[in-house]
Amino acid sequence: MNQILSEIVEKCKESDLILIGIGEEFQFDWDILQQDKRYQEIEKEIDAREEYLWVIPFLQKMMIDKQADIQLNRAYETLKEIISEKNYFIISTAIDDSIYQHGLKEERIVTPVGGFRRMQCDYNCNGEIMDVDDETYEKVKSYYNKDITIGELEEPICSRCGEKKRFNQLGVHKYAEEGYLTQWQIYTKWLQGTVNKKLCVIELGVGLDMPSIIRWPFEKIVLYNQKSHLYRIHSSLYQLGEKIGERGTSIKEKPVDFLANGFVK
Repeated sequence: MNQILSEIVEKCKESDLILIGIGEEFQFDWDILQQDKRYQEIEKEIDAREEYLWVIPFLQKMMIDKQADIQLNRAYETLKEIISEKNYFIISTAIDDSIYQHGLKEERIVTPVGGFRRMQCDYNCNGEIMDVDDETYEKVKSYYNKDITIGELEEPICSRCGEKKRFNQLGVHKYAEEGYLTQWQIYTKWLQGTVNKKLCVIELGVGLDMPSIIRWPFEKIVLYNQKSHLYRIHSSLYQLGEKIGERGTSIKEKPVDFLANGFVK
């Protein structure tokens, strides 16, 4: 285990609470998709038939379910070993849902930009979060396996209003925040309990795509809590604000590699 990771482990042990932020650098390696010849074939076919663009998210879900990202899995196992015995909360803007696959407590996780676990009406006609359309998912798998043609695929439709169904992810026509609001309320209540407590804050690959969700709030938390310490791990955006001073440590490294290569034995 490297020296800085050892320091983080010790800081977590001595802290009352641990706050984790997971960003875009700490998720499934999307380059894996481009290494799959069948996926490349489908992309080319869909480029010529834009009415089937809706198939791509189903394929992404399928590839995440199918292809193991060994390095990411090791990183999550390290994270779990470091924090599992502590009072922690994790906020993640990674949409790959990997965070739910490693035995971390779901009641201590919030994913405010959504993922591939649930679906919604594209226009959020009634605030309903739906299960993934299994029939469509299985047909997309069959299409990937060349058992059926693209013309046999049917886009899932909201039974209430007739609009298209989408994965519950930020970026749809009208994002259904109902998918995460309950957990967000639990998160904000948990944060209230960090005041004047020894708090270890760890950012894993949080960049500037959506800084108002994790990066800026975390800096503010550490700025006001004199018993806190922030570890910011990022390959390029690792810098810390001057006001944080000695209560912050910046680590210039890919966060997945940082944890996976320093696996806790």
